[in-house]
Amino acid sequence: MRMQGLSLIELLVVVVLVGILSSIVYPSYQQYVLRSYRAEAMSNLLEIANRQEQRLLDAGEYSSDLTLLGIPTGFSVSGRYRFRVDLSNDNQAYTLEMRAQGPQQKDAECLQFTINQLGQRNAGLAESVSCWY
Repeated sequence: MRMQGLSLIELLVVVVLVGILSSIVYPSYQQYVLRSYRAEAMSNLLEIANRQEQRLLDAGEYSSDLTLLGIPTGFSVSGRYRFRVDLSNDNQAYTLEMRAQGPQQKDAECLQFTINQLGQRNAGLAESVSCWY
């Protein structure tokens, strides 16, 4: 009478195959997660840009104070990006910047995003405009 079940060799083959598949899939998953947080950065930048334009209409100038724009902290919701506002031309021009923080710094292709009052994205940065898409 023959016993049903797996031999040790068959079990080891299955474990090796699962290990190989995991080593292929996991890096792709990590890249997907990093790219998904890029969308958060872009959305936040566009929202702050809209608030800056509203501030210009209301007060006649842009603001570097994020709390005046309704942004309670200098970080994105996930904490993976930090905001910065640079004003120029007597507060009539701005550049908004978001820089990767913490685990998002592994996204070497797109470490920062910028947009200015003209809507120009990543002007003068090493990061490509393709980071926005």
